[in-house]
Amino acid sequence: MIYFYFVRHGETLSNIWHTLQGWSDTPLTEKGISQGKALGRGLAAIPFEKIYTSTSERAYDTACYIRGERDLKITMCKGLKEMNFGTFETKANTFSGCKTYLQRLQYPWKAAGGENLEDVCNRVGTLITDLLEENEGINGNILCVSHGIAILAALYTADKDVYEECLKNEVRFKNCSVTIIGCHQGSYTVECVNATEYITKGGYYEEDYQ
Repeated sequence: MIYFYFVRHGETLSNIWHTLQGWSDTPLTEKGISQGKALGRGLAAIPFEKIYTSTSERAYDTACYIRGERDLKITMCKGLKEMNFGTFETKANTFSGCKTYLQRLQYPWKAAGGENLEDVCNRVGTLITDLLEENEGINGNILCVSHGIAILAALYTADKDVYEECLKNEVRFKNCSVTIIGCHQGSYTVECVNATEYITKGGYYEEDYQ
């Protein structure tokens, strides 16, 4: 049995500026760094076999803080990148076009040069298949540091009912939240979604979130 621990990166400047950040990137804030370190403490008792991260700096840096003193290599994967927002990249979330884009994630519409949710679901689904093949024979936990919509896309592969429920409830994945997906002989189970218990265990509390 393999358990994928999907983690959203820590808070970034773009998060506090309320701008769209897909393939564009901004660094972690001091708060984001604290979140990564706290999650590392909260996950200290979990033995990870591998660590993978999006190629975005914000995800890689978060992975480094979570890893802490563990003697594990961090492997970067383009498949874990956030949705590409195309011409909407770096625009304010309050921009009317961006709001429409976010509200219509489940439809086959995309900004010029960007992706839609179907594209991301296909990309992340392929990545999960590749990781399972690469880690065939491993019985343990794999950490994947990624992004909100990419994690939602992982749920599409694991359990479409959970995925649809997240869309219906407009679930927004919190910085350094944990979503766990188990896989055994081609069958998936969703153990938790958007969980903050691990970062809380590491000393970072719910009320500290915006």
